Amino acid sequence: MFRKALNAGPRLSVGVTRLIASLSILLYLMMYAKAGVFLPEFVFRDSEKIQSQIGGSNTYQDTSFDAVAKFYASLGDLGTNVFVVSIGALFIWLMVGSSKRLGGLLMNMVLIAPCVFFNLFVASKDTLVVLISVVLFLIARRWSVVHVALAAAVLYLGYALTVRIYFVMILAVAAGAWIFRSASLRLKTFLVLAGVAGLYLLPDAAYYVLLHPRDMAVDYLVAGSPYGARTGFYNLLEPTSFAAFCADYFYAILRLNVPVLFSPEPKEFVMLIFVWIAIGAVFGRKSGLAAGIDTRAMDVLASLVIGHMAVSMLFEPDLGSYTRHLSSVALFCAWRLSALAVRSRAPNGQTPAGCPPVDSQPQSSAAQQRYGSTEEAYNP
Repeated sequence: MFRKALNAGPRLSVGVTRLIASLSILLYLMMYAKAGVFLPEFVFRDSEKIQSQIGGSNTYQDTSFDAVAKFYASLGDLGTNVFVVSIGALFIWLMVGSSKRLGGLLMNMVLIAPCVFFNLFVASKDTLVVLISVVLFLIARRWSVVHVALAAAVLYLGYALTVRIYFVMILAVAAGAWIFRSASLRLKTFLVLAGVAGLYLLPDAAYYVLLHPRDMAVDYLVAGSPYGARTGFYNLLEPTSFAAFCADYFYAILRLNVPVLFSPEPKEFVMLIFVWIAIGAVFGRKSGLAAGIDTRAMDVLASLVIGHMAVSMLFEPDLGSYTRHLSSVALFCAWRLSALAVRSRAPNGQTPAGCPPVDSQPQSSAAQQRYGSTEEAYNP
């Protein structure tokens, strides 16, 4: 069903995607100029903290807000606006360019919306994460998996040491997920058992350190801000044991990935669609045509998305925060969707309508003119 939706509608030419991307960027620039008029206040919360540090406040001294404030202060007001708009325009261009069919374009628009809304109308910490995702995406399209892995390690460790230390955990989970993807069934079984055993052997204080930040964040939302508290949630149990950790983590998985079970309202349904498109992108099986191409670099980026999901579910206090952080790596999801959209040969041996023939022989010049090369199917 997911792939049918992804392949729905006509195939989009390069000219059409560029036109749509250009119009989307123009709309974004117009909205950016008037963002303060129509955006709700909660979008500016982190930006206001950063601005207060730039203005000389020491309220968030030696925190991640302070570190990011020093960077944006070095750019100045004009430089910061140009910086954010440039990232936003490039992000939209690459996202739309990853669309192969109308169905894929609509899915990518769903992925674009929360990232632009939360991260690209203001200068925030997640704006820098979007920049990291753009850099890694461009590297992955042109270089080998080794270059991508090294670049990811450097960028994520650099961001962890200067802004958010938990990005080390994201990198570690991503490495584990990438190894797990390519492992044999026996090795996968061993890795699962080793992971569970490792969690079980942690001291009780470690479970508290990992999960208690969620309770602290919800306390802040309830006491200091009306925004986000509607979908905020506490841990079910005090996270002081392995059993409590498992129960709280499973509860967070449900609250953040299936929010309609707890609050079946329109906002929850919209965020549910976003989250499940991202999940479908990173966990979906590549088609037969995609399997014939070296997509290891693409899988590295998909593993990073898994790392973001897994670590976010440790401490994210509400659905909005989870969506905001996950949307910062939406570009990784869009690129993998472009691989999932390539159909394999039909069961009867015929090529599905609108798709290039799949065989071991090089495409003829006529076929290339009609369908584009195999590489084009993955590189907008």
